[in-house]
Amino acid sequence: MKKCSLLVILLFSMMIISCGPGKSVTPVDLYVGSWNMLVEDTPQGDVSAIIKIMKSAEGTYSGNLSSDLGDFDLYDFKLVDDTLSAGFTIQDAEFNLSGTFDSLLFKGYVSGMGEDFKTSGKKIID
Repeated sequence: MKKCSLLVILLFSMMIISCGPGKSVTPVDLYVGSWNMLVEDTPQGDVSAIIKIMKSAEGTYSGNLSSDLGDFDLYDFKLVDDTLSAGFTIQDAEFNLSGTFDSLLFKGYVSGMGEDFKTSGKKIID
């Protein structure tokens, strides 16, 4: 009987240990990836774009923008507390992208040439 009790305690202990924390899980960064964007009412009409957000091993964000107008690196890229701000240049004209993320959605503005263009987006899920 003592051997049976000892065996049950040993098996139970091993089961608890094996169910404990194993590998550490890295949380998913919802910002990183590609986002479909729509910039509304520009002089060229509504402009569709894809913004790709990357994060370095050091934790620094960067990004680029692709549209029918071309591919553009985003500079002065800042992403803090769900708020994005970045700049880009199209045909020697400076533009700023700013807005906020709400889960898988983005709302903000592209500003340039003295105008603000409403911008909205949605994360592309792979």
